[in-house]
Parts: sequence; structure tokens; C-alpha cells
Amino acid sequence: MADHSPPSTLADTDEPQVRWQQQKAARTRQAILEAATECLIDKGYSGLTTVEIIARSKVSRGAMHHHFSNRAELLSALIDFILHRRLERFLADYIAQIEGSHRSDAVAVATEVHWTSLKTPEFTAYLELLMAARTDSQLADLLIPATRAFETEWMNEMKRAMPQVSGQPEAMLLANDLASAMHLGLLLNSPFIESEGRKTAVKNRLIRLIESLYRDEGA
Repeated sequence: MADHSPPSTLADTDEPQVRWQQQKAARTRQAILEAATECLIDKGYSGLTTVEIIARSKVSRGAMHHHFSNRAELLSALIDFILHRRLERFLADYIAQIEGSHRSDAVAVATEVHWTSLKTPEFTAYLELLMAARTDSQLADLLIPATRAFETEWMNEMKRAMPQVSGQPEAMLLANDLASAMHLGLLLNSPFIESEGRKTAVKNRLIRLIESLYRDEGA
């Protein structure tokens, strides 16, 4: 029987090589961004240097320059990387904990997972950027619009993850603002609050407050 399959082309034979190169590039880029995140956590914004990132990521200076030709490109990618890593972690933790839970526990689970997400390496790195942006206008010009855009994405993901309250967008936004403000305040003041009972009381009060928001709007 005649073989009517199309003849192999150079593009066909090159395809696996192209995929391998793309995967290698993606791994290198991720290694750089993970190393940059570690720099922020260990050394702060002032320690976020090319030399330190190269040493931690074990990539060449040429590879570093290939992926990020200047500091602005690195910062932009790093901000996006940190924000989305935290979102991915939050969603994974929420889904894992909500499975098997009662529908009425969704707010309590989401609020507790939100608190946990503030104690992750990603949020620690974000706080370093946030503090540095106060006096670094270039960083602020990158961080502020990226965070605003990310908030929209975060809220869209929350609506998908919590369909039971997705029909109450105003309450959801207010609940998010309250959780962000109270949890951040609690995080920053944690070193000065020795009693775990006080921290737990704040978190429990927040859960009751958010639950009341949804009840009031749904009434």
C-alpha cells in the first residue's frame, strides 16, 4: 500500500529541539525569579542585585541579561511572579480545605487561608517591594498599577472559588478589603502581641464581621 503521509520537513525534525529550548528558557527564567524572591526575603530590596541573583540562581550573566535586559524588566516580572505565586497558593490551600467542609464554613475557611497567605515567602517579598516603593519612584510606577490589576484578577478568582457569595460583588469587595486591612495590621503587629489568644480573637471577629456582611446584603 502506498504511503500517502506527507514527507518529513526540517520544521518537523526541529520541533522537539524547539520545545526543549523553550522548556529550558522557562526553567532559567523561573530560577532567576525564585532567586530574586529569596534575595528580597533574606537581604531586602537593597540586596536585590544582579550579582546576588546570579549567585543564587546559578545562571550566567549572559542568561540573566537575555531574560531581563534591565532592572525595570526584572522588577516587572518579579512583581507578577510574586503576586501570582501567592494567588496560586491561596487557591490550592482553599480548595484543599473546603473539600468536605460544610457550605456554611466557606467564609471561615477563606478568611483563615487568606491569613495564612500573608505568612508565605511571596507575601514577605511583596512587603519588601511595597516598603521600598515608598521612596523608589521607578519601583512604585511598576508596583502600583500591577497590584491594582492583580486585585481585579484576585476578585475574579474569588468569585469562581466561592460561588455561594459570587452574586454579592459589593460585599465580596468589602470583605476582601477588610480581610486585607485587618490581617496586614495583625501581621505587622504580631511581634508586639505575645498572646496568641489576642490574635485569634481578632481573626474570629473578622470572620463574624464578614459573615454578617453577606447576611445583611442578602437580606
